[in-house]
Amino acid sequence: MDALSIKNPYAFNILTGAKPIEYRTWRPGNTTQFLLVSSQTPSTTDFGLGMANGYALAIVQITAVSPHPDQASNYSWHVRPMMPITPFPVKGRLHFYEVNEAQIQRRPDLIPAMQAFLNNHTDPAGAAFKQQIIDPLTQIGITQMPQKYQRLFKATGSWRSVIQAWRQR
Repeated sequence: MDALSIKNPYAFNILTGAKPIEYRTWRPGNTTQFLLVSSQTPSTTDFGLGMANGYALAIVQITAVSPHPDQASNYSWHVRPMMPITPFPVKGRLHFYEVNEAQIQRRPDLIPAMQAFLNNHTDPAGAAFKQQIIDPLTQIGITQMPQKYQRLFKATGSWRSVIQAWRQR
């Protein structure tokens, strides 16, 4: 399957429905769906700590592609998660690349919960998606954070404290 690595927080935001448009300088060609993979390193300009890096997250559908309204050389890919998967580590690459289908464990049993979660993160119908996909990915992300942020999170239990410390770096 075609896969695309995207830095966190953008990959995680696509997974949770918070980012319905991915901006690229190239068109996806004939690819209409891809395996969403979080890059090994998060964005250095936007907070991406506490989000699993280097993991396959979901199968995403490209619903439309349009020229970027502000930059003529860029494209807006309209994307939405369509199939939950059991997350697994992936070494990413640039552009689309192949990931063996045998590695991808689709979770059609979680589609209704994923859709409920995407519509409203507090909907009880989305709890299974949050508990079985989002929460384990967050736990992985916490272990990947630099030690000083792990200690701060453990001491305060507050993402706000971690974000403030990250911004002051």
